Amino acid sequence: MENIRDNETADLRSLFISYLSHWKLIGGTALIAFIGAILYIILYPTTYEATAQILLQDDKDSFSSNGFGLGEAAGLMKSFGISNTASSTVNLDDELVTLTSNQTVRDMVTELGLYVDYMEPFTFGYRLYGTEPLKISCDSATLANLEHTIQLDMRHSASGQLHIDAKIKKGTFKTLKASFDITSLPAKIQVDKYPLTIAYAADSLKNQAFKLEAEVRSPISVAEGLIEEFVVEDYSKSSNVLQMTYQDYEKQRAKDMLATLIDCYNAQAEQYKKQLGEKSLSFIMSRLNSVLTDLEKIEAQIEAYKSKNQMTIVEYDVQMYAAAMQELQVKLIELEAQIHLVDLMDEFVHNPENKYKLVPSLYTPSEGETSGDLSAYNQILIERERVIKNSSENNPLVAALSVQADGMRESVYKMIDNTKKGLTLTRDDLKKKEQMLLNKMGAIPQQERVYVDLKRQQEIYQGVYLVLLQKKEEIELAIGQGKDKARIIDAPYVKTAPVAPRKLFAAIGIILFTFVVSVGWLSGKWLFQSIWGDLKAELQKKR
Repeated sequence: MENIRDNETADLRSLFISYLSHWKLIGGTALIAFIGAILYIILYPTTYEATAQILLQDDKDSFSSNGFGLGEAAGLMKSFGISNTASSTVNLDDELVTLTSNQTVRDMVTELGLYVDYMEPFTFGYRLYGTEPLKISCDSATLANLEHTIQLDMRHSASGQLHIDAKIKKGTFKTLKASFDITSLPAKIQVDKYPLTIAYAADSLKNQAFKLEAEVRSPISVAEGLIEEFVVEDYSKSSNVLQMTYQDYEKQRAKDMLATLIDCYNAQAEQYKKQLGEKSLSFIMSRLNSVLTDLEKIEAQIEAYKSKNQMTIVEYDVQMYAAAMQELQVKLIELEAQIHLVDLMDEFVHNPENKYKLVPSLYTPSEGETSGDLSAYNQILIERERVIKNSSENNPLVAALSVQADGMRESVYKMIDNTKKGLTLTRDDLKKKEQMLLNKMGAIPQQERVYVDLKRQQEIYQGVYLVLLQKKEEIELAIGQGKDKARIIDAPYVKTAPVAPRKLFAAIGIILFTFVVSVGWLSGKWLFQSIWGDLKAELQKKR
């Protein structure tokens, strides 16, 4: 055993010595690797990492003013079971996808003008930011239809003359070229079917000579390349904080991209909230007008009835039995209002025009009841609208969500119908009890009983009107809040230490390159010599 170990040690030592005997090859390889590492450190631009932290806020207060505005309506809403404590939670995965979606990044690219890359000649693609002498811009229609990359080679003389050579590659063998001579800026040029506007970045550059190269690309393709460069991750599993990072050799560009991306995300969320609010307002306003018309009719009937029967202060006349019937009447008013609201929901759901619209939750189940079907149905519709917004109606996911919504709609019909039946049974039971009290009041004049019934109908419509008005005020307040979906905790800033080029990577590269090339070359050489020697020996034996 000892002899085997000694032989292995001797073999390793001899192999190591044989490698060292080719020190010139190893030294030359190391020199080449060293030169490459030096070029990497010198030529690779110093890259920094920008970071920001945001807190995603839920919308639990977006459509709830906690009874603010109309105090009486807030009390009625509570008694009707329509609570104004809307709840919502933030799904970090969904918001992360939205934050880094092509639409959001595309908006950021368009806002900052990153669809144009400015480069000085012989700078190996180093993109300028904030120091470019010229600004190139396109209108929204051009950006939406831009299919090719437009390359511009611009030469500006001290006399203010600008010469432009434009080129568009439309395929492997087809290139469109055009030249322009411009005497003053700003100016517009037409490259193929794409109009471009060119202007000075600053007036002081009018009498300076410079050369500039530019590439104009579609914001969609630019966004596709940038999405992978943004790193967005949750700060912890128990919080709604996201940490965003981006690396760039231009510090200001990195900060501006993070800040603008957050602004575009907030703008999208605000626009989406306004769209939902406007749809809810449209529904509520139509119902408000209908209820107001009914309220005016019942008030006209009361006025005509009082005039016909010469009734004055009926409230004092009916005090003898009002105390006994007060509790029943309050409950009946609440039930009638609840039934009316459920009817409004039923009418809205069965209207074909509202097939894929959110069902307004005008009725909140009392204790022991559930509204899971309605909440799940609205959640599917919200997800469907979000998918359509981020893609199109042709997305297969939209069709799947539509089928799922269609399947759940029957359960929503059933839930509303069961709710209405339950409320109707309760109302009928209370009316029976009320009739028992009325039968004991045979001395009460007929007109007073009719008046009480009319007055109660008036109060029902007033209650419904106040509830709808309160909802309208809440939605309008929510739309006007201007509350950002993403609240900035740490504004975008650039870390002090650069992330590239890294000297450690250069050193590791020198070692790996030297080892791999040297050992590979020598091993290959010895293997070739061994095979060639065996082949020669075999040929000699055959002779």
